[in-house]
Amino acid sequence: MSLAEPPHTMEIAQILMSLLHAWGLDPDLDRVCESKLGLLRPMVPVCFGVVSRHGHMAVQLPTWLGSWAEAAAAAPTDQALLSSDLPPELLRQEKLTRLFTSKLHWELSTTLTTNHLLSIVALANTLMSMSNASFVPEQEVARRLHRPTTRTSSWGGDEEREEQLAAQQAHIKQGWSLLATLHCVLLPDKVVAAGAKNFKRPQVEMLARRWQHQCLEVRDSAQALLLAELGRLGPKGRKQLVDNWAQFLPLYTHTESINPHAAQKEPVEKQEEESEEEEEEIVRKPSSLAELKRKQTTAVVLLGVIGAEFGQDIASEGAAGSKRRKDLDSRKSSIVEGFTLSASNNLARLTALALTHLLLAPGSPKLPLHTPLRRAAVDLLGRGFAVWEPYLDVSHVLLGLLEMCSDADKLVPSMTYGLPLTPQADSCRTARHALTLIATSRPGAFITTMAREVARCAAAAAGAPPPPAALALHRGRAEVLRGIELLIDRMHAEVAELLVEVMDIILHCVDQSHLKSKGLNEVFPAICRYNQVSHCPATRRIAVGSHTGQLALYELRAGRCQSLAAHGGPVTACAFSPDGRYLVSYATADNRLSFWQSTAGMFGLGAAQTRCVKCYSTAPMADVARLNPARLARLVWNNSRTVTLMLADGSETRFNV
Repeated sequence: MSLAEPPHTMEIAQILMSLLHAWGLDPDLDRVCESKLGLLRPMVPVCFGVVSRHGHMAVQLPTWLGSWAEAAAAAPTDQALLSSDLPPELLRQEKLTRLFTSKLHWELSTTLTTNHLLSIVALANTLMSMSNASFVPEQEVARRLHRPTTRTSSWGGDEEREEQLAAQQAHIKQGWSLLATLHCVLLPDKVVAAGAKNFKRPQVEMLARRWQHQCLEVRDSAQALLLAELGRLGPKGRKQLVDNWAQFLPLYTHTESINPHAAQKEPVEKQEEESEEEEEEIVRKPSSLAELKRKQTTAVVLLGVIGAEFGQDIASEGAAGSKRRKDLDSRKSSIVEGFTLSASNNLARLTALALTHLLLAPGSPKLPLHTPLRRAAVDLLGRGFAVWEPYLDVSHVLLGLLEMCSDADKLVPSMTYGLPLTPQADSCRTARHALTLIATSRPGAFITTMAREVARCAAAAAGAPPPPAALALHRGRAEVLRGIELLIDRMHAEVAELLVEVMDIILHCVDQSHLKSKGLNEVFPAICRYNQVSHCPATRRIAVGSHTGQLALYELRAGRCQSLAAHGGPVTACAFSPDGRYLVSYATADNRLSFWQSTAGMFGLGAAQTRCVKCYSTAPMADVARLNPARLARLVWNNSRTVTLMLADGSETRFNV
């Protein structure tokens, strides 16, 4: 190992990864780790320990092996060890090391297991995200010396070299991915298969407390490990976990963030408590207010994760569970009254209220604005929005998220270039991700809620003072437009059913002064992918064909919208003439093409009136159901009085006004 080049980051990482890897569980992966990744196989068992809050370290000393040495001597020797030239003493030591790393180490402590897995998964994911991060000396030297623009004797040689490096990097990334998968997903089954009888599983509460850890790599590994562990528990295990932690779910109110009365009351009789502990594992009672608050924080995150990822576990309960709950309630069980899974006051509702409170509560000394708990609530609201939606005020949630990520433009550099995140940037990043999850999981709810808030702001602008939500909507305009553009990209058909509402949102959020000199396809090009949308820069009007057959005409100069009953079904396409005098619309539902003209009132007074000046019946299209609805028809004006209808079946027909 060469320490000539400071800093020694990769050498330190090599030592740590070599000591943390569970050697002996997967021989094929062990060979990949040695040959491709450059890990060093330990020859003796390693001391592992955890550091306490006060700086003390608890170490499990493998030098005191006792019966473990006898177990290693009795274990069958691996074929690879038999073929090696190791002396008997080293052979015995190697067997003991393999037994320790593959089996005995995982039977020591749940805390040790949790910290160990967090460390190696976070490190493996970090190395996987790097370019060609290998500890093999030759590969590491090649990685440091490689420059994409290096000149060679011929272009062909340069390309061949680049291909070799790309293939090598793919193999290295795959190796780190397999290493992370072994410890995150496969390890419990592998350890049990190796003969472990008392595997210490990762602690779900420790992982839940790190759900929004300030270090992104630790955060990602904690989330992956927690979801894997909850999946392994199965419905019964998750149900028991919910029952054990529901007692600590805080009852958030408008005036305080923690309600100590949410803690469980002590059982009256000691015999009853003992019988309950025999029946199911009960979480240890808190001994102080600080511990109670810590358990309440853990309960919010843990129940939020279970609800978001396994919503059926807390949203409803079968008849068997109901009977068991009644039996437990009759004996003062661990489930607090009010947290039972009844239709009127279920746990999903209480969890949703707690998460919403954490999002919307103003900053205070007890609950600062940018904390891991608040970020966790924001993240879980996005992940489990489909579960929480019946119990939420969707408008308040969306506006709260918009307020939280309203300064995204200023914070983008630290979120984009891998710089250490400030608490504010971390909250902004989490809120932006939650908005994306909500928009894509419930596009209809996102669009209609935003359109409703836009309508309220427009109504208030006429004379009444603007509502408080108007400020959040104004500051979050860029995020709203980003969400709409994302939905158009990913969920084109769903947005098509709410085009008028989408146009209301766009016109409220874009700078309308840009529409005076630019076309809509320049200001917000995503919406122009729909043939049901047309903009006339000459007259400053926008037409939108709706899913109900209505035509919405936006007069940008006057700031008003007119609705026309145009067709008996969804409008397929519409287009303004080049001079803006006519608007043509077409619908496959009634096979009709209509020309519309707007006329001003007498002496230019009053609102412009739009009427149908000509109507044509068109030939029906065959197999409309199997065609892409977004590509059924297109209207192209040849001149100011002639338009061509271009159908998806390839036919083209001209019509004159």
